[in-house]
Amino acid sequence: MKPTVTSVLFLLVALAGVAIAANSSWGKRNSTDILLLRENVFRTPLRNGYQSVNVDFPKSGQTNTRAISAIFIIDRFTNSSGAYGSLWSGGVGYRFASINLKSQYNRGINSTVEIYGRR
Repeated sequence: MKPTVTSVLFLLVALAGVAIAANSSWGKRNSTDILLLRENVFRTPLRNGYQSVNVDFPKSGQTNTRAISAIFIIDRFTNSSGAYGSLWSGGVGYRFASINLKSQYNRGINSTVEIYGRR
């Protein structure tokens, strides 16, 4: 079965949308959830290299008794050239999370990490 022109175009548009999107999310936020953490992460560009930043929740010396329901990473660059987020440990359903933000080559980081939890 040969792919039609429409299906090929649809696939290309879908791949292009994923390729330029630097926002990430895990879980689903409900209206009753509360904001547990909002952290703005900003790093200037590193010439001929990448920037990498870890965001840990809860912070060192703090405790958290609420289960995480959603995690959002928002790219604050207007051209989607911001960092890509990876969930390294914990996350939705856990009481902790470790998130890594990695910049694109020769780019900086300007992202906001939001973590929501159940009441």
